[in-house]
Amino acid sequence: MVVADFQPRWLWKTKSVVHVIIFSLFVTLLWRAGYPAWRTSAIAVLLFANWLRNLVFKHHVIPVRAVQEPVCCTRPSTTAWLIGLASQFVMVGLSGGLRSPFLVGTLGPLSSMLVVYGWSRETKMAMRIVFVGAASLILLPTRWLGPSVPEPYFSQLAGLALFSVAFFQTAYLIAMTRALNESHSRIDRAREQMAQEALARARELEHMSAQLSHELKNPLGAIKALVQLARREACEDQSRERLEVAENEVERMNSILQEYLSFSRPLDKLRRERCSLGALADEVLGIVGAQAATAGVAIRRAGEALVEVDPRRLREALFNLVTNALDATGSGGKVEVRIAQRAGQAQVEVRDSGRGMPPEVLERVGTPFFTTREQGTGLGVAMARAAFRQHGGSLEYRSEEGRGTTVVGVLPLQQERTVGAPSVG
Repeated sequence: MVVADFQPRWLWKTKSVVHVIIFSLFVTLLWRAGYPAWRTSAIAVLLFANWLRNLVFKHHVIPVRAVQEPVCCTRPSTTAWLIGLASQFVMVGLSGGLRSPFLVGTLGPLSSMLVVYGWSRETKMAMRIVFVGAASLILLPTRWLGPSVPEPYFSQLAGLALFSVAFFQTAYLIAMTRALNESHSRIDRAREQMAQEALARARELEHMSAQLSHELKNPLGAIKALVQLARREACEDQSRERLEVAENEVERMNSILQEYLSFSRPLDKLRRERCSLGALADEVLGIVGAQAATAGVAIRRAGEALVEVDPRRLREALFNLVTNALDATGSGGKVEVRIAQRAGQAQVEVRDSGRGMPPEVLERVGTPFFTTREQGTGLGVAMARAAFRQHGGSLEYRSEEGRGTTVVGVLPLQQERTVGAPSVG
């Protein structure tokens, strides 16, 4: 039985026995109370039929199974359940109507059907039966509903009916609670396993793609050398122009591979050194100085901070941020790198006076392979953000269309030795 794991075994083994004992006590007390014989016999038949229904269709078990997984009852099972609900009102009508000690028993079957079916066609049919049964108990003549059960038998029967409802409903609640807890545990275990598998797969793909990118660099280098040699030896201007285009495309492919390799490296361990952020920024500005002069963009650096970082990783991040700022700034504009140190942190700002970004673009900045440049890859920003995060810091973009962009990077002055590689995004 599916629910045996979620309910004490002794409770399930004794349920049918308890059911028999309870309906036997009902009949015995009615007989001792001197209740009309034909009414007592009819109630006994209904009680026996309900016990048989639960035994054949397992209606005591189905509500608990429904908590663990969807349960599809057959048409005969559903019909028997609805008949069982109706029989509760018939039994109440045979023993005094609204003055019946069995009135509380009408709640059990309806609550069980709600658990199994929810608010469905079957439940709506059950509600109709409840409505018709309640209306009949209210509207039918009192003489049709039988005499009241005399005391003390009324109190004994009412108490027994209340006990039976409480017993079976408590059994449902215990089993459902255990089933829910077990389902939650299974879901948590499955989620954890899926996360571990996804992480392992992602790392495998990252290492494989990084290795593939590295392997492609050698043939690209050979192709570039051959193209350069052929261009120098070309006799026609048209041939030289075509070979120059091929050389530029090979160089662009090599740049993309280089960016991808830089993007994949944040999974490696950091090699920390105590170094000057100002010196790193000056190195980057020195590299891009010729590009800035050609574009007519003024570049400068201000401020200083000493941090414990991986200089190679941070230099690459700053290089990507500064070159992106240069690309976004037109002639006559400026790019500034501002460094400050406060409250145990170093702050690096890369500001440009370029065209800025609308909100929908700003929201996607840093997403791998998203870029607004015609020949960009979007990996540079993602790599820079990953580098700052791996150092225990953060990188944020602030921009307004037509008013330039400011990239704010924050780094702790001293790194925790347990800092790992965060997810890139």
